[in-house]
Amino acid sequence: MNPVLEFISKYGNGLIIVLGLVLLGFMIWNTGELSKDKRDIKKLLTRNNKKYRINREARSLDEEEDTDNSVTADTVRDSENIFNKNCSLHGVFAQLIPVFPLFGILGTVAGLILNVDANDMSALKDSLGTAMWTTFYGLVFAIGLKIVDAIFPSRIISDVEVMLNDNDRKYELSGIFGDAQGKE
Repeated sequence: MNPVLEFISKYGNGLIIVLGLVLLGFMIWNTGELSKDKRDIKKLLTRNNKKYRINREARSLDEEEDTDNSVTADTVRDSENIFNKNCSLHGVFAQLIPVFPLFGILGTVAGLILNVDANDMSALKDSLGTAMWTTFYGLVFAIGLKIVDAIFPSRIISDVEVMLNDNDRKYELSGIFGDAQGKE
């Protein structure tokens, strides 16, 4: 068990820093993907299924149905599925954030266990320093990543969920009013 404790004690800080930066990079990349999905869904939901053509003879703008690029429930559902995959990935990254304080505590325990029997005060002082720094880095990355998570991806996800819920309500209402008009 000593080699494991020595490895953790020796490389714990570097491991926490590298893993924290890697997770931060993945979270930034995922935020970009979620942002792109939000733009695509917003564009889909605001499209009016009309295309316009200039009528040179009448000198007017003619409106006609755009059957090639029309927005249907299936096109919205496809975009929503892509968005949901990126949300799932965000969930995985968010679940990894609490691991950092645990890494810090692991480094603390490893540093202290290694030198419990040490008679040399400088060795005990070094192990205590390592123990405190691993805890510090673990907490810094957990807090920083949680702030990044709360501000960027979570806000985008909430915005898209509101847009999709509004769109679903419009479809439901149009079905209700369509049935009422058909019965009269």
